[in-house]
Amino acid sequence: MKILHVVLNYYPSVGGTQVFYKNISENCIKLYNDAVEVFTVDSYYGSHSNQYKEIFPKQETINGVNIKRFSFCRKHKFWFRLLNKIMIKMLGKSSPLLNRYITGPWSSSLMKAIYQTDADVISASSLGFYYMHYPLFRHTLKNPKPFVFQGAIHFPYNKEEHGISAKMLEAIKASDYYLCNTEYEKNRLIQLGVDEEMLVITGSAVDVEKFSKGNGADMRNHLQLNDDDILISYIGRLEATKSIIVLIDAFVQAYQKNNQLKLVIAGFTTDYVHKIKAHISNLSEAYQQNIFIVLNLEETEKINLYHATDILVLPSVNESFGMVFLEAWSCKKPVIGTNIGAIKSVIDEGKNGLLMQPENANDLADKILLLANNKELRIAMGLDGYNKTCNNFTWEIVTEKIRNTYIKAIKKFKTNNT
Repeated sequence: MKILHVVLNYYPSVGGTQVFYKNISENCIKLYNDAVEVFTVDSYYGSHSNQYKEIFPKQETINGVNIKRFSFCRKHKFWFRLLNKIMIKMLGKSSPLLNRYITGPWSSSLMKAIYQTDADVISASSLGFYYMHYPLFRHTLKNPKPFVFQGAIHFPYNKEEHGISAKMLEAIKASDYYLCNTEYEKNRLIQLGVDEEMLVITGSAVDVEKFSKGNGADMRNHLQLNDDDILISYIGRLEATKSIIVLIDAFVQAYQKNNQLKLVIAGFTTDYVHKIKAHISNLSEAYQQNIFIVLNLEETEKINLYHATDILVLPSVNESFGMVFLEAWSCKKPVIGTNIGAIKSVIDEGKNGLLMQPENANDLADKILLLANNKELRIAMGLDGYNKTCNNFTWEIVTEKIRNTYIKAIKKFKTNNT
């Protein structure tokens, strides 16, 4: 089978979608001998970002995957963002059309390559990018292809907000199949009128063997932790929606009752790091010296941090899945996530983790103390999470689900177009 994956960014760019499609692509080759091609932009950062760092070469093969990177237009962004701000100020809301233009990516060479592909099936991600409109106009092409939509939708906590534009919802409905991360994502899409028959729950995945092998002692020594210190870790993107400030406030409250607690905030450098550091700088010295910011970890260092960790916390206000839960469970660590739709579909409350109320530092502090003060509970939850991951979320398991969906999409498309 010839497969085309279209993603905004791809390795060596770092992120959840990059990891997901890299592993799916490589496993389709390794396990099934498929031919896999990836189309992506030529930047480490997304087309919607203010940052641009070019990736070379434009074409290469990594682990059997043929990768083509395309340039895209960026000059319009400043003016379109300015116009959008004016509209928000005047009308109280942004323009969906302007948002689409800002996000893009606007790349004629990328779109031409998609139109001309000889792949048997196309799968693309994520929500909001222009190439995701392909199902809406493929009927105008000489050689249209089956299309599998992977949205990874971060539905807002407030259910009154759809979190998805009318245009993108139309594109989902026009696709052959949609890959859902969770049961929650599936149910939200059904509520929005998407046909249940086209929704397939695949979840995300992790390389359990790789993550299970780590040296926590090295990281704990690096952080100068004592054997009886309890390390609370946040590992992920450093941005406002992750509610890292709430985690810091919860840590301060919990530390007042257990001074063996330490907090690590780990991720790649972003503009938001300055806000995190500013918030910490307003705390007393007693708290500051027990909070560590660790930036730009190599993969081995990240795995070592998981093994050094006692409790993994992800206090996001929206998520499509939460890859860090699988990574922590692969290291047999308990987790705390937010009591919101997608995360509730991943964490089994009281079995492999705990659920906190969104943006509630008091509740999070209570959850941290519950686990920090009970080593046996931490061990039991970590082991349950490990077993759940091994049974449901390995790359072999998820790749098989996705590949089977590709086969069904090809058959469905042929049936509907003959």
